[in-house]
Amino acid sequence: MAAPQIAQFDRVVDEIAQIGLNLHKNALVDHARSNVTDVKKSIRDLPPLKGKKARSGIVVSAGPSVHRRNSLKRILESGYSGTIIVVDGSYIRSINAGIIPDFVMTLDPHPKRIVRWFGDHDFEINSANDDYFARQDLDIEFRKNSIEQNKQNIVLVNKFGPQTKAVVASSAPRNVVGRLKESGMDMYWWNPLVDDPNTPESITREMYKINRLPCLNTGGTVGTAAWVFAHSILKLPEIALVGMDLGYYWDLPKEKTQTFYELQHHLKDENLLEECFKDFEFPLTKEKFYTDPTYFWYRKNFLELFALSKSRTFNCTEGGTLFDEKLPCVTLDDFLKRNA
Repeated sequence: MAAPQIAQFDRVVDEIAQIGLNLHKNALVDHARSNVTDVKKSIRDLPPLKGKKARSGIVVSAGPSVHRRNSLKRILESGYSGTIIVVDGSYIRSINAGIIPDFVMTLDPHPKRIVRWFGDHDFEINSANDDYFARQDLDIEFRKNSIEQNKQNIVLVNKFGPQTKAVVASSAPRNVVGRLKESGMDMYWWNPLVDDPNTPESITREMYKINRLPCLNTGGTVGTAAWVFAHSILKLPEIALVGMDLGYYWDLPKEKTQTFYELQHHLKDENLLEECFKDFEFPLTKEKFYTDPTYFWYRKNFLELFALSKSRTFNCTEGGTLFDEKLPCVTLDDFLKRNA
């Protein structure tokens, strides 16, 4: 039985890239076109980092480990003074923890979901009949009182937005761009590299023709894009990854995973679902995790990009599936002590 299961898992992994491109290709170009009048500065225009900000950085992704490992509280209490780059899904959480990030990165073109990370003026409309967030182990406090919490998030983002630079993909939906502008964030734009720009029908090439923005390889996810930004644009010599789980804690039911419904729809046979999850043991703690084809594809992409880089990167997530012999996993406390 093992061989067919692996084959089934690998087959779906191989299809992820095309599924994603088919799903988003129209939105990518449409959003790039609608955003072009707001593009004033690109990531090429970022001022150079100075002092301790230039020596190291922490990329904070939005995996459940951020909550379970108390990562943000530990960063705050350490007095860490390097650069902090957060993804959209960890921005509000960072502010609530007392951390004002240097940069926040956004990528996903979804027209209703992503704006919630900056406070959504149309929250009740956009969240109607959508349990995407409610079924995940991402923001427990938000789920308890989501409408009131959303109102507070709008106030928080408007208050602290001017202290953070937004690294905005041209694929961002208009409601996200509107919230970034409303909050007073300084915006620096870029194009996601979603396919081979040398091909005649390239989506990346089409976006570039619209706005002439530099392109970054994202590996399919905003967390990887944030690491590429930290390494290739900010040129930070030492980078820690936090919240980069790319998988799920063992106690999370599979039906609550991020792309469960999409996977269910794609397979069209519920008997095949169990074959599409893969188990991992985290090397530092021997704790068990599992992943699905989408996160496994993200993992594969990150490790391939990392292997091509000269980055000194440490995975300080303290859980999940992102590890191999070339990517050291260390505790967050160890990294913070090294960079005190």
